[in-house]
Amino acid sequence: MPPGSFEPVFYPPWVGVPPPKTLTPSQAKQLYEHIRTVAFYLDAITAMIPQTRDSPIQVGLEPIIAAAVPMIGPFFGLFAGLYVILLCFLFGISWMDTGRMLVNLCLDTFAGMVPFIGNLVDFAFKANLANLGILENHLRRTPKYAYLTIPAPKSWWQSWMGRGTANW
Repeated sequence: MPPGSFEPVFYPPWVGVPPPKTLTPSQAKQLYEHIRTVAFYLDAITAMIPQTRDSPIQVGLEPIIAAAVPMIGPFFGLFAGLYVILLCFLFGISWMDTGRMLVNLCLDTFAGMVPFIGNLVDFAFKANLANLGILENHLRRTPKYAYLTIPAPKSWWQSWMGRGTANW
């Protein structure tokens, strides 16, 4: 497996039991990879398909569901994004970072409810990947999580288009 890539993790490290107050290194690594997996599935699932990996526009499940089920579909993205933010709390993100994440999520949700234009916003704005970037910046600044391998950020354009940290 290439350096900086990871296997998708579809469940948090403590399925069936309450989350721990402090994370062990293996739990922190699995939790980070789970958050990253959920964010990419929601905003840029095409980054994992070799034929579409280099496409300038990445598409995830959230804009597809939002377009398929108007007015109700954006709430799927809202609840999935809130799940990601809830998991980020386990890494001890600040209230300021949490507020930025919630603003990203609200912009994505409520802009996605506008007919026609909302579909374009859903395909263009990657709230979950932006929130993943906020978490990664927090993890880079926190010495407690220095053991986590976090890919280097790419240009703002690639991050905005959903290819910010993808190394599938």
